[in-house]
Amino acid sequence: HMLGGVTALVAAIILGPRMGRFYDDEGNVLDEPQDILPHSVTLQFLGTFALWFGWYGFNPGSVLKISSGDAGQVAALAAVNTTLGACAGAISAMFTSTFIEHRKTAAFSYDPVYTCNGCLTGLVAITAGCATVEPWAAVVIGIISGWLYLLASNTLIKLRIDDAVDAIPVHMVGGAWGVISTGLFTTGPLRKAAFGTDDHIGWFYEWGRGSGNFTLMGAQLIAVLFIIGWAGIVMGVYFFILNYFGMFRIDKIEEIVGMDISRHKGAAYNEKDTPTEEHIEELMQSRHSKGSGSKHSSHRKTQLKEETAPQQVHDDVGISIEMPLEKA
Repeated sequence: HMLGGVTALVAAIILGPRMGRFYDDEGNVLDEPQDILPHSVTLQFLGTFALWFGWYGFNPGSVLKISSGDAGQVAALAAVNTTLGACAGAISAMFTSTFIEHRKTAAFSYDPVYTCNGCLTGLVAITAGCATVEPWAAVVIGIISGWLYLLASNTLIKLRIDDAVDAIPVHMVGGAWGVISTGLFTTGPLRKAAFGTDDHIGWFYEWGRGSGNFTLMGAQLIAVLFIIGWAGIVMGVYFFILNYFGMFRIDKIEEIVGMDISRHKGAAYNEKDTPTEEHIEELMQSRHSKGSGSKHSSHRKTQLKEETAPQQVHDDVGISIEMPLEKA
């Protein structure tokens, strides 16, 4: 998870923000960042629950066997901790964002986007230590995950780094916290049951032994630094090369029209900001000038106009109204 999160950070920095997110058409910084809302919170919730369900495959599933009672206990603990971490992350992010909003506006509101991403951050964070921490620790890890997600998400906005799906707070920050929390909360008996040894355990428990042994915690911190260095350098070079040759970002007119139309042959949603006929005309002319066949270009231009143009229809009382093609 952390590897993917660091990759997302490097990509977002090199790619730059979406048009209109932090800058106006002339490149001036906006007084307030422009929110670009998700098109369907319902689908976001479905996706979150699909991911959550899948987590039971690779957290308890990583035990690889339940043929013995001991292995079954390890898998069961991983499943319980996965559930607790996800729930704690979702609740933490939702109610903390509500509290902050109330402090600003004196009104209570509950953000489903923060709730879903808080849940995912909790899932990411509990993954590393799902078999070696107690259930109460899984709740603590999840609660802190929700706070870290909110902090990281808002920090990215302040830095004008455009992360469209908050992959950086969820995976990089959540992943780093998960690795570190394993070095803090891993218990001797649970580590021995899962991995056959308890020589080095969580730092909090090492102090309980009276040793303060930093071996496991140190290894976890080194892992975090190594992942940041490895992904940052390798993916930074890769994305820089793609960007240098103009292979990393679509053309401006394609971004205005939208990739549903410019890359996937049709509008997917009936929204008020459907691209204008002039933008589609400009898109097709730009492609024609790059060598696309005139017959195909003309046919595609007509098709795109038909897909996006409003249609005249009549209701039951004979009043002429405009509706998008899909509804007409």
